[in-house]
Amino acid sequence: MVIRFVSLILSLNSWTNKEIILIALSLVEIIMSIITAILYKHDKLMAKKGLWRTKEATLLLLPWLMGGLGGFVGIYAVRHKTQHWYFPLNNVLALVVQASIFISLAILL
Repeated sequence: MVIRFVSLILSLNSWTNKEIILIALSLVEIIMSIITAILYKHDKLMAKKGLWRTKEATLLLLPWLMGGLGGFVGIYAVRHKTQHWYFPLNNVLALVVQASIFISLAILL
């Protein structure tokens, strides 16, 4: 597995469309998850200071824009929005849907 990954990196011309799509989706997921986790952390800090907060609608939407993992991490690592039942549910559902899409594409392509 590791040898296959290293050989893919070393020989860019050998990438198939499937591999390019899966790598691109993985990169988008990573970037959006980082952004989502940062926004959860920022909102937590602003809540502690009593300053302007990020809208709940934004925090609920970001996991569905490929940030499900970051939302999940943002809730449990930062311990933010854990009292609202719909935040953990929203993030878990988004993460399950994204994983399903990723696995489906990996099988179908």
